Amino acid sequence: MKTGYFRGYFYISAIILGIGCSFNANAADVVRHVPAVEMAPVPILSPSPVKTWEGGYAGISGGKTFKGQNPGDGLTRMDGYFGGIFVGTNFQNGNVVYGVEGDLGYDRLKGSQGAYSFKGGVDGSARARLGYALTDSVLLYGTAGGAAQRLSVAEASKSDTNTMLGWTAGVGVDAKLTDSVFGRVEYRYTDFGSKTFSTGSGNSEVGARGGKIKVGLGIQF
Repeated sequence: MKTGYFRGYFYISAIILGIGCSFNANAADVVRHVPAVEMAPVPILSPSPVKTWEGGYAGISGGKTFKGQNPGDGLTRMDGYFGGIFVGTNFQNGNVVYGVEGDLGYDRLKGSQGAYSFKGGVDGSARARLGYALTDSVLLYGTAGGAAQRLSVAEASKSDTNTMLGWTAGVGVDAKLTDSVFGRVEYRYTDFGSKTFSTGSGNSEVGARGGKIKVGLGIQF
């Protein structure tokens, strides 16, 4: 009885042991054949552009001006030079730069046509600017707004001076020379409209328009 009992126990233990070994072997085989999971690369976000153009600024400028005065009987070309100051502020969103700017200067313009003579004076503008930062140190922009100019017209020993009001638009580029100092090259076209001037022979309608090529030096603060 006891011998049969132990024999049965031995058979059952052997069967269980065989099943366990077979399970372990199969489990090890499964582990060995599980393919490695490749991790997807984590995207690296590009850093936002540095806001190197944001803030207030001021500077000086000068250059060449080309203007025409029209006293009613033909356009007179007047070439001269000008100098002045400018001040403004920029806001920056990514590569887009926008803001406002004003300038004030003096035009050394003289010219004549027939009995008329012309002389420039103080001029200025208030404008919006919209640009694109090509790099942290180079800004390409466009600008447009209102403009004003003092103009004197003389004829037959009598002169009259008026303030001409009109519009101006142009394009330019600012380039950083240091972290806070920048250089500027700009072209602007201005149409001052026309005004009535009272001269020696009576009233004359005189229009004024022309362009400026200007260079400048500014500082951010």
